[in-house]
Amino acid sequence: MRTARPLLYYIMLCAILLLPPASLAAESLTGAELTEVLPKFVRVGFSTRILSDIDPRDAHAAMELWTRELSLAMGVKAAPQTVIFRDNADLITALKRGELSIVSLTPLDYLKIRNETGIIPSVVASSNVGKGRNFLLIARRDSGIGTITDLQGKTINLPSAKKQEISHIWLDVLLMREGKRDRSSFFRQVKESTSASQAIMAVFFRHADAAIVSRAAFETSKALNPQIGHQLLVLSESKSLIDDITCIPRTVNEKFRQSIEYAALHLHEKPVGKQIFTLFHIERVMPFQPSYLEGTLELLQERDRLLAKLTRKS
Repeated sequence: MRTARPLLYYIMLCAILLLPPASLAAESLTGAELTEVLPKFVRVGFSTRILSDIDPRDAHAAMELWTRELSLAMGVKAAPQTVIFRDNADLITALKRGELSIVSLTPLDYLKIRNETGIIPSVVASSNVGKGRNFLLIARRDSGIGTITDLQGKTINLPSAKKQEISHIWLDVLLMREGKRDRSSFFRQVKESTSASQAIMAVFFRHADAAIVSRAAFETSKALNPQIGHQLLVLSESKSLIDDITCIPRTVNEKFRQSIEYAALHLHEKPVGKQIFTLFHIERVMPFQPSYLEGTLELLQERDRLLAKLTRKS
């Protein structure tokens, strides 16, 4: 299931954009209204950072297959175009040119470019909110490790920095709270795991002294193997740190934006939506709320404050 969530974003957004016109709003649209709402070309943009754990060619293939089937069934002539942006500079340029209808990116990237681009957070997956997106620092109960300071000279497994940079920032904050600024000199070894389950099992089988994983992944592993819950200990837990956000540029027609949001929020009520969400273990998508970013913003502020404090002391 390592590639499930990135593929979900492709499939879900394309399914939304290819829904029959009558489902794009609370009321059916007339031919004239439909012409006004739907642009000639629909372009879906993705930051490469949310696709770091999947070959982009595989994602494209999956998306094209899904959209082709929907297009044939619905009589839609033009499938959405997909663009994967390898850096924020290209994404900013495309947004400023009005070339995108919808875009998905990490919260850190959103915070970096929101003022410059005028993108509006629209929806997030329901599993993206709450305890499921808290990060945990875990170790073995019998290791003698009880706090972050006990990990000095030990080994730790982390999520991919490209995809989960926020987890690395959280670890740095944990260390800076203890006056430790240099992660590389504190740990004997820092490794990135290809999956949360790999990181959890590395600690379980004593191949690593500690790991950072999501609460959701840890709970799933405990349900599958109760011994994990007996043998592993949570040393620290982050606040809720939201994952990928789907945004709509301000340049998009207002009626079209409302249509996309309505379709997204009601997609779970339709057979195609139920199939998508069942496949990827998501109940539905939810409207974005500013409070979802509070944990991330607080973490970044604390990092900057602690870094400034340690810099003054050095």
